[in-house]
Amino acid sequence: MKKFMEFKALASKDIYPFPITSDLEKLGKWIVYLPLIRYATIVDKDVVVELQNAICGRPYGKTPIVEDILSHMEDEKKKIYYTSSDETGLLNMMILPNNKCNFHCSYCYSAYGRSGKEISYDKLSSAIDYFFDISRAANQRLTISVLGGGEPLLSWDLLKRALNHAFELGVKRKTKIPVSLVTNGSLIPENMLEYCKENDISVSVSFDILEDIQREQRGSYELVKDNINRISDYGLNVALNTVITNSNVDRMKEMILHMDNEMPLVKKVSFKSLISNSYFSDMQAREDYYRKFVDHFFEAKDLAQKKGIYLVCPYWNAVICLADRYCPGKFVVTAEGTISICHCVSSEKDLLYDKFIYGRISEGHVDIDREKLQAILAFNQNKFDSCQTCPCRWHCAGGCYTDNCTMSEIEKETYCVSMRYFLEKFLLKYVIQ
Repeated sequence: MKKFMEFKALASKDIYPFPITSDLEKLGKWIVYLPLIRYATIVDKDVVVELQNAICGRPYGKTPIVEDILSHMEDEKKKIYYTSSDETGLLNMMILPNNKCNFHCSYCYSAYGRSGKEISYDKLSSAIDYFFDISRAANQRLTISVLGGGEPLLSWDLLKRALNHAFELGVKRKTKIPVSLVTNGSLIPENMLEYCKENDISVSVSFDILEDIQREQRGSYELVKDNINRISDYGLNVALNTVITNSNVDRMKEMILHMDNEMPLVKKVSFKSLISNSYFSDMQAREDYYRKFVDHFFEAKDLAQKKGIYLVCPYWNAVICLADRYCPGKFVVTAEGTISICHCVSSEKDLLYDKFIYGRISEGHVDIDREKLQAILAFNQNKFDSCQTCPCRWHCAGGCYTDNCTMSEIEKETYCVSMRYFLEKFLLKYVIQ
């Protein structure tokens, strides 16, 4: 990060210069990026020096490019999403109804915490009452996501009863409650499809697309693929969540083609990168994986666009937004009857459980540790000196809280390098004319 510190004065004005690394023809050139107005241009480094002289009030060469960049500082600013520092800003309720699953995915983040537990309806309905209480979050758009933990559809009857209760509260609030459901796709009863269609519930299926990869990492390829097509044929919009490992990181275009051929009605997919420390043998392996992920993602993105498929990934979701915090924080209801800040930590067996749990549910009551919650929500880009001069400051915004709690400093920096690499390729492809 030292190479960015020399232009700290520019960063203080939300001007972020950084060297190009992805395009051999442009090596030695720099990008000057103004994220708050979504402006970027390519310059020589001496232009960056003159730009900083101008910002600092020193004599500078008034070249057309320097003057043009300075003039853009007066452009209208894009909206920044500033996150709340207390529970009134928790607008997404994640329901993890159980800690049991019928799959054994090779990269599962929650497998260690499996206990077979399922939350009681009384506790779940109490959490729903608290979340939708008008005195907590009046006039706010509140949403529900159902996921795991485990496989949520193993608790379908419980979920349906709880969602009916939430929909009733939505009527009282005079608003429709958007609900999304994530499943491994193995358990898709007809009544579930009917219920999702009646209530406009969006469905995402965790599926690794290619037959050999699904069999290697998750299993049940034919069953899940057929169920995905059943969901689509029923008239529901279904999206895929696909984990990218070393086994498929260089096969992203193939995955898009396979989707188009085998699941033609599916028009959205998210490629998830791996973070887990246990997955990489050393730092070089981690670095190589990230770079491959970024390069192949943009190739697949072009193909997906031609096929009418909307392809995203965590990097993409970050660069298209401006925020002061990577994640606004969640109201995650666990099978243990507790409230976690993140769905990745939901079991008493999880190493970060005590650190992430800020609430406990009893029948008819939810107890929030507000001091602990505020401390968690205070985690953002301002926590790190390195973020202040980074071009990803308003996109990555300090990074995922969970990742920051589990990764070493060198592992974090490797991820930061990959985030800047993604931003660089994004700007060169979509922003710089």
